[in-house]
Amino acid sequence: MNATEVLRVLDALDAAEIGWGITGGWGIDALLRRETRTHRDVDLGIASEAVDAAIDALASVGYRLDVDERPARVVLQSSDGQVDLHPIIWDAAGAGVQKGLDGDRFDYPAGSLDAEGEVCGRLVRCGTPELQLTFHDHYGPRDHDRLDMAALSAAFGLSLPPPYLD
Repeated sequence: MNATEVLRVLDALDAAEIGWGITGGWGIDALLRRETRTHRDVDLGIASEAVDAAIDALASVGYRLDVDERPARVVLQSSDGQVDLHPIIWDAAGAGVQKGLDGDRFDYPAGSLDAEGEVCGRLVRCGTPELQLTFHDHYGPRDHDRLDMAALSAAFGLSLPPPYLD
């Protein structure tokens, strides 16, 4: 999924007044303010109550529902890319929780989707470096994950968790 398509997806969500924060590979590249690799999809954290509206908004730009595994995730596909929506339940203090598959739980501390990044010269909201690091610690690293985490660590001075030290 190229950067122009990511921005088209974000524009559709903005037009529908749906809040979002980029995570995953595009989130890391946004933090680094450069595209480091090819991305299959864009991961977006959104409020759980906005998922249906997001599906409708993205349908207007050619995306169709492919996988609905709520409350964990919703995947939309188009000929131009894939969008993975991660539904988050936010509390009054601004902290959130995303339920994962197989009983996993992903915590979003207050402000953790408010980092400033850049995609194709445009400022975007994305997960903080600390949030990205925490999320990548939930599964065994793949080659591109190792490269992503090394770049994040170098740019922000973060210590990598053991699976990424090999």
